[in-house]
Amino acid sequence: MSQEEAESSIIYEEPIDIPLEDDDDEDELEEENSVPLSSQADQENAENESDDSVDNVVGSETPRSVTGLSVDPRDVADEEDEDEEGEDEDEDEDDNDVDNEDENDNDNANENENKLESSRDKRAPPAVQTSKRYKKYPKLDPAKAPPGKKVPLHLLEKRRLGRIKAAEEFAKTLKKIGIEKVETTTLPATGLFQPLMLINQKNYSSDYLKKDDQIFALRDRKFLRNNNTSQISSTNTPDVIDLKSLPHSEASAAPLNDEIDLNDPTATIVIHPGSNSIKIGFPKDDHPVVVPNCVAVPKKWLDLENSEHVENVCLQREQPEEFNNIKSEMEKNFRERMRYYKRKVPGNAHEQVVSFNENSKPEIISEKNDPSPIEWIFDDSKLYYGSDALRCVDEKFVIRKPFRGGSFNVKSPYYKSLAELISDVTKLLEHALNSETLNVKPTKFNQYKVVLVIPDIFKKSHVETFIRVLLTELQFQAVAIIQESLATCYGAGISTSTCVVNIGAAETRIACVDEGTVLEHSAITLDYGGDDITRLFALFLLQSDFPLQDWKIDSKHGWLLAERLKKNFTTFQDADVAVQLYNFMNRSPNQPTEKYEFKLFDEVMLAPLALFFPQIFKLIRTSSHKNSSLEFQLPESRDLFTNELNDWNSLSQFESKEGNLYCDLNDDLKILNRILDAHNIIDQLQDKPENYGNTLKENFAPLEKAIVQSIANASITADVTRMNSFYSNILIVGGSSKIPALDFILTDRINIWRPSLLSSASFPQFYKKLTKEIKELEGHYVNAPDKTEDENKQILQAQIKEKIVEELEEQHQNIEHQNGNEHIFPVSIIPPPRDMNPALIIWKGASVLAQIKLVEELFITNSDWDVHGSRILQYKCIFTY
Repeated sequence: MSQEEAESSIIYEEPIDIPLEDDDDEDELEEENSVPLSSQADQENAENESDDSVDNVVGSETPRSVTGLSVDPRDVADEEDEDEEGEDEDEDEDDNDVDNEDENDNDNANENENKLESSRDKRAPPAVQTSKRYKKYPKLDPAKAPPGKKVPLHLLEKRRLGRIKAAEEFAKTLKKIGIEKVETTTLPATGLFQPLMLINQKNYSSDYLKKDDQIFALRDRKFLRNNNTSQISSTNTPDVIDLKSLPHSEASAAPLNDEIDLNDPTATIVIHPGSNSIKIGFPKDDHPVVVPNCVAVPKKWLDLENSEHVENVCLQREQPEEFNNIKSEMEKNFRERMRYYKRKVPGNAHEQVVSFNENSKPEIISEKNDPSPIEWIFDDSKLYYGSDALRCVDEKFVIRKPFRGGSFNVKSPYYKSLAELISDVTKLLEHALNSETLNVKPTKFNQYKVVLVIPDIFKKSHVETFIRVLLTELQFQAVAIIQESLATCYGAGISTSTCVVNIGAAETRIACVDEGTVLEHSAITLDYGGDDITRLFALFLLQSDFPLQDWKIDSKHGWLLAERLKKNFTTFQDADVAVQLYNFMNRSPNQPTEKYEFKLFDEVMLAPLALFFPQIFKLIRTSSHKNSSLEFQLPESRDLFTNELNDWNSLSQFESKEGNLYCDLNDDLKILNRILDAHNIIDQLQDKPENYGNTLKENFAPLEKAIVQSIANASITADVTRMNSFYSNILIVGGSSKIPALDFILTDRINIWRPSLLSSASFPQFYKKLTKEIKELEGHYVNAPDKTEDENKQILQAQIKEKIVEELEEQHQNIEHQNGNEHIFPVSIIPPPRDMNPALIIWKGASVLAQIKLVEELFITNSDWDVHGSRILQYKCIFTY
């Protein structure tokens, strides 16, 4: 080993200890006087080194020198120079000989003792003998041997700088190859499970959060499992009850052991509030109890003079010019569709319908011949709920609807305070639970848990108020919440990425679900639904000289007739559109039942076709109501510290309200620029939530364009490769989706309006490649020293735009070289499961959640709500609250 290698590999070298022979003890005493040492400790180390060196190198058989001659220092120096050349080799040989010498120690012990006794008398003077030994082995001289070898500081600094330079070169190589590791802390977590927080070193040695009893989410699990073994008082404090004193039926219903089913569905109630009805029932029931969302209040109890009461008026056949223009466009679209599918359209069909309806006369049906008579309610001494409220006459009652779109109906003009609204909610739920099917008395509510379905774009103030009502006023044991689109996937049994379209009575909601999570920026709420189709269909009938000309659509009997006609006759089936004869029964209070015959033609298809021309809905609505009192008592949720709006905000909802839809852009370059700028828009909107615009502004985007917008933003913000899965799994649910052939026409409309860039199957790869190149361009750009910061930004943006145009042209060329429709994403509408009502799929999905073990971690108990308040929702929700 060379000297340079030794210096580079050895940082600190300890002196070698070589034991001395036993007969050298007296020499050691002499060396204390002859050899100056720095300290007593150094002297002892040097003596041990000299003894070890003699035994290892000379051996026990080598006799010591007995001469008394003096030693010349020059001779010692000469031998030291000669020995320095083999110093490194001696060190290696010493290391290898250590093991062999240990084995020979026992054999040489006796022989050494004999030789020491025989040579004791012949020993040379101590000083001469020691000097001779140091002459031959200079490393043993404690005065000359250094205590150890240290690497110089300048050499250490040189090595450190070399390591830093090597690391920088390695990082540049990784970045050039494209395998550089980048921490994406700004991206939202995908999936249910999120990374754990770092451990707190302060509690590292304790048992903090190492036991289930220390986690509040698991602390009440035993109480929830044994919910039937105890009663809860009005103060929500469990009381001790002697089970022997209970009747046999009650005592047998409560198991006495701890082996209780973790997910007892008989102790859970699933509630799905909707605009038209409330679906409520036990998880294991085949069908829920459907209760109309109606509360009939006697007019004499209300102060209607000072309220914004709207009288029932007849629909007017004469409409403004804007309405006629939209209707003409719808008729044109209808004829083009019929022509495309080779369906004949009679030229005088409308004249035939009008001519027959003008001469149609009613036929009086006696009460005994009426197959479904209605028993109208005239007694205005109490409130009526559900189906009973629909039979109350308009002269004495006012119908209030506490729910709208899955939330509280704050737009109703008949509520003067939030207390009235909450009172209707509690009484309506008690009425539904007390029905013959469920038979749950209010005194037994404390033995049941609730799974509540909320909208995708929910208002936190509404959700928190509803939970408070269920826990504190109705005194349910616990509450868990789930979003509608996720519940829909549970109910339909779909585990892949899905786009859910829920067409309700008052609203139509669209959202994409991926990995069990509703993607926030894909959610869209459209302010039209089945009720608007009903009203428009009634108007089209009146314009065709419908026999019932004094039709009051806003009255209860008039609305029930319109709903029945819409469900029976509206369709998207091309073969069913023809001049056909129909009949209906008109049942009004205090009047005999009348039977009418009438004819219809394209009205059956034009009315539901308005889903794709929703601007016509705005023209037939009555003046929109705004209950400022309720909105003041139930304001939008704000952050406690920043006082900024913290409700769920969706990019798709914002763009569709403002009319910035991808389908309305004809230039692929503009579409691509909008897509690339989506993340910047999201950051701006999240920094300032008020930029989302007027939250009260209604959204009337066409259905097919809203679906394309939702899927595009869901793919861009989450994973662009999911786009194909979203288009292949479009699930349509809701009570107003039961229109024949709706899936067929929706598929055609999406294919017609979807931009070619977003319909290309190669778009995900193109988008990923383009974004990567833009990042590389931004990372490798070097600012010009003679330019300002703004000028450098402009130069960089110009280079990026040039890159986008270049890549887009290449993408167009690749699409042109592909044959057929293989390069287009297929659109597939998934039908509801067989023999399942699409209006009940959401409730069914929530009942599935109520039967799995995961729901135990989602239940919010009354004690949780008392201690933590609304903050508990951040820890006990299956989604990001």
